[in-house]
Amino acid sequence: MGMRGYYFAMDDKLVQQIAAGDIALKSLKIDDYPGLDIDRSWEAIHYLLCGDISDGEPPLGYVVPLTSDKGIDFGSFGAFSLRAEQVAAALQAMSELDEAQLRLRYDFPVMLKEEVYPLEAGIVSDEDADEFFAYMLQHFNEIRRFYSQTAAEGKGLIFYIF
Repeated sequence: MGMRGYYFAMDDKLVQQIAAGDIALKSLKIDDYPGLDIDRSWEAIHYLLCGDISDGEPPLGYVVPLTSDKGIDFGSFGAFSLRAEQVAAALQAMSELDEAQLRLRYDFPVMLKEEVYPLEAGIVSDEDADEFFAYMLQHFNEIRRFYSQTAAEGKGLIFYIF
């Protein structure tokens, strides 16, 4: 099945309490919050936007938040929190990128060489560069829609890998 990325939006104050360790994330019922499953695209999208597999510079580093300073103890891989203003900043940065600009950032051979997930898992062949870009673009657009709704409601979010 692979490692999948999942977002859920919640009240910004609750995100702050979770990030501070005042409320344990595992004590919440995640299904009670609006969410988005981005399948196995999480690391590839982060790499596309930030040029690295972790710790990307904000605001694009907030799109798939994998920064160690946002880490929360949760599950096997932990979780990452974003405050409402960080969600808004990421949305603004995403809104400035269209498909053509994303394509300019896309370097399939380098992503293969760097073993960016899910490419390193061998599920995409060397000939599927366009198909893989389409897969990332679809999920990037879903993330942008989810961030748009989350920002419009003034919410923060939690991202985790399962």
